[in-house]
Amino acid sequence: MRRQKTSYIIVAGIILFSFHAVPFVSPQNASRPEMQGTYFTETGCNHCDSFLYIQKPRLEEIYGIHIALETHDILSTKGYELCVEMLEQRGLKFTVFPVLFIGSNVYRGSNAIEENMPKEIEYFLSHGSYMPTIRQTDQSALAAKNSNAAFAASALPTIFAGLLDGINPCAFSTMLFFLSFMALKRKDQRSLLWVGLAFIVSVFIAYFLIGLGLLGALRKYLSENRFSIYINIFISTIAAIFAVLNVRDAIAASRGRAFDSVLQMPTFFKQLNHRFIRYFNQLPLYILGAAISGFLVSFIELACTGQIYLPTLAYMNQSMRSSKSILLLLMYNLAFILPLSLVFVLFFFGLRHEKIRHWYGSHLALVRLLSAVFFVALAVLVWAS
Repeated sequence: MRRQKTSYIIVAGIILFSFHAVPFVSPQNASRPEMQGTYFTETGCNHCDSFLYIQKPRLEEIYGIHIALETHDILSTKGYELCVEMLEQRGLKFTVFPVLFIGSNVYRGSNAIEENMPKEIEYFLSHGSYMPTIRQTDQSALAAKNSNAAFAASALPTIFAGLLDGINPCAFSTMLFFLSFMALKRKDQRSLLWVGLAFIVSVFIAYFLIGLGLLGALRKYLSENRFSIYINIFISTIAAIFAVLNVRDAIAASRGRAFDSVLQMPTFFKQLNHRFIRYFNQLPLYILGAAISGFLVSFIELACTGQIYLPTLAYMNQSMRSSKSILLLLMYNLAFILPLSLVFVLFFFGLRHEKIRHWYGSHLALVRLLSAVFFVALAVLVWAS
């Protein structure tokens, strides 16, 4: 009886090992011709995912063929080095991705892949072999042109978003409090200049580093092995919610009830911001104190300014490859500190902070409406990226 039971266990083990060791091949794919290739993509890239998860299955269905692709993330060190090596073997340089190696050809950029893949399949089905090598010069120029056009299309909404975030009530009120505190300290003009510059530069550095970290997190966690369409749905949904809330706050501001805004920094965070500004600017090295307070309040006010920053970062992640998305992030943050810098310049040359506060309060409804327009535009733009 023991021997029989042992035999059953051995047989079951062999069966389980067989299922584990031999990869499962669907009967449908087994009966189809198979093309093999290598695809270098970026997790979260809209166009990259579009080919992999939408166009590729569609081509397989139309032509009755199986396209087996070995995929690599171009943002990983291993993936990038392998792509560069494979390109160099063909006398080519890395210029843009996604990159598809299929047969004797290399297609760089989404347009080149989408345009040439049907031709590759048709040739393969007709001749039983891959298409001969085509000239790469025109393809490289087209890929670079498309990349520049995509960057230009993404730059304008990114700069607008940064400017809008810079006049966000959360960021603006923090700057006004900083100015009022500086007025009480009655520093000489030279000291005031250095303190203001230290505060603004530290805000820029902190906000840029926050964006860099969040952009990396979006690439690694939100987009990995998932359809980019779900990210688009998420961005559009969040943008629609914020658009409605900004319209609601615009109506409240136009009725003189700005204090009743939904999209404002919680009281606890406001008090914490003010505490940091007061404390660090009392240090003997007041320039260092201004820099430290600017750095810290940037993290705190993200609880409110993040309503624009986070969706815009998600848009950058979807619309632009890594190297240029960093440039977009830089442009966003320069635009973000521009309103703060202008307010400081006006204050430095004698305009009282009370007048600035009054002027801003009278235009708060407009700021909210512009924010609503931005979120509506973002909800649409993310599908065109």
